[in-house]
Amino acid sequence: MNSPKFLNYETRPLKFTERKMLLSAFNRIINHYQNNYQYIGFGGISFTDFKLFHKELHINEMCSIEGGNFSIEKLQFNCPYSFINIYQNNSTNILSELELDKRTIVWLDYDSVLDNYFFDDISVLFSKLPVGSIYLMTCNRELKLSETREEYTIEQFKEKFGNNIPYNLRNSDFIGGNNYKTIRILLNLQIKKTLSERLNSTFEDLEFNQLFNILYQENRGAKMFTYGGLIAEKGSKVKDDILLDDFEFISLEETPYKLEIPNFTRREIDLVDNHLSTKEIELINKNIITQSELDKYKRTYKYLPNFFDVRL
Repeated sequence: MNSPKFLNYETRPLKFTERKMLLSAFNRIINHYQNNYQYIGFGGISFTDFKLFHKELHINEMCSIEGGNFSIEKLQFNCPYSFINIYQNNSTNILSELELDKRTIVWLDYDSVLDNYFFDDISVLFSKLPVGSIYLMTCNRELKLSETREEYTIEQFKEKFGNNIPYNLRNSDFIGGNNYKTIRILLNLQIKKTLSERLNSTFEDLEFNQLFNILYQENRGAKMFTYGGLIAEKGSKVKDDILLDDFEFISLEETPYKLEIPNFTRREIDLVDNHLSTKEIELINKNIITQSELDKYKRTYKYLPNFFDVRL
């Protein structure tokens, strides 16, 4: 992953907010299963998720997959904890070599558009991960040709992805309002296929329960899509059993959660916090904030980051 050369993953507000949302759900799931977990992700050179999940979820077994061209010396120098194992290779090869028979949180935070190896990664993971494991992937949701930056035609998409696509695909499925739906369908097809093959070979009757279906875009940044959920026994009522109803960002269906945050000043944040659920209409009438900004804030304020310039 080479995007850390251009982006500081620790100071992207929407990414940080998403990370805190996921953390709160992960914590609820881990407490439900009462088991030690390992974490597998793409650490890059910031290891932001690793630091957060170790401190907040008490995960001490971690694997970082690095497919970019950073030197191993640079990766090891920036690695925050000695127990993080760093592997340099493509994700499919590394996942095939890891122990996946223990409960795992795996977040494949791809910095690219949809590619065939996404489906290879799913095949490896869902053929081995046990009940209680969490699968998550993030990618650029645009379905465009890398050469021309134009949306795929059906013929081009079939040539690229072959058997991974549904039979009833239309050209309109590649445009901005539908691209994430198409990616979700393709990922689901591969997950169901892999779990079906697993049932035939091991007699483990498992299902994947979608929990995360998130869209966001940093200011002038890429349009991103996060999709994931939980592996459970067939017929489990995951949302009810784990008590996830109070998380507005949980999505079990096609409708996504659109992650947006208002651009408030520090004084405006303090003012809104002091009047939450009491005098909100006053703030709007005074032309300090808009209703749209207030709605966005109320949906996300528990997870928003605070960045400070500290002089050392």
